Amino acid sequence: MENRTMKRQIFFKDADNHEMNEALRVIRTNLHFLNEKEMERTILVTSTTPKEGKSVIASNYAMSIAITGKKVLLIDCDIRRPRAHESFGVEFPRGLESVLSGEAKVNDVILREVEKNLDILPTRNLSHNVTELFLGDKMKSLLEELKGEYNTIILDTPPLIVASDAAILSRHCDGVVYVVAYDQVSKRELEFGKIMMDNARANIYGFVVNKVDKNGLSYGNYGYYNNNYSYYKDYYTEEGEAEFRTYIPRKGIKGFIEKMKRDYRRHLSGDQKGKRW
Repeated sequence: MENRTMKRQIFFKDADNHEMNEALRVIRTNLHFLNEKEMERTILVTSTTPKEGKSVIASNYAMSIAITGKKVLLIDCDIRRPRAHESFGVEFPRGLESVLSGEAKVNDVILREVEKNLDILPTRNLSHNVTELFLGDKMKSLLEELKGEYNTIILDTPPLIVASDAAILSRHCDGVVYVVAYDQVSKRELEFGKIMMDNARANIYGFVVNKVDKNGLSYGNYGYYNNNYSYYKDYYTEEGEAEFRTYIPRKGIKGFIEKMKRDYRRHLSGDQKGKRW
């Protein structure tokens, strides 16, 4: 576990990123109320297309549970393009692909205590016959074997438009978190993914809208639950308080246009706390 090279941000390790941490706590709380099991919860994370941020959500959600003192296992099921281990900068010789092919035992490949209370079952890249590894009872038996050790097991799966793996694996999970990057996925693509999950009779807990810019106009670097930014900033920071107190609306047509733009940004972001101008 030497050679740590952090490639993806774990927000709970960034003490200054209060807004992101609070947004992830909201996700954790909502999922807890949807499934209040104290042990053996299994949650699958997927998206429609690549690069919507599902692995970042999965890793940070796992970390958000681990910091509460509960044991968590993050399983990288994206065998074609494994990324979960990159969030923690760890290296390993073999992983899930070796377990499912019968070449290794699961206890020999799990990375223990990557962070306190957090284990990872990583995977190495395979490009052929990947879906076949998830068919049959191997993955189901593996999850049953591991459940008793963890409060929550999180499966990071491939995008639905790339492979049907997430739909297959959803049959073995309590629920699904569906990550959607703002303004990145077409309606047709999203409908395709939703139909796949419906056909698998997946229990979709909800959708996490990701990559929303703080201004609500375009997507940027991982803006989770965009309205949390404005709430948190206004309530907790001196910057937000100062901005609120110093804002003076313009008069005339310029003021009207400015107000329309601000209201439009608030509407897109979900920030409907009440008019203040």
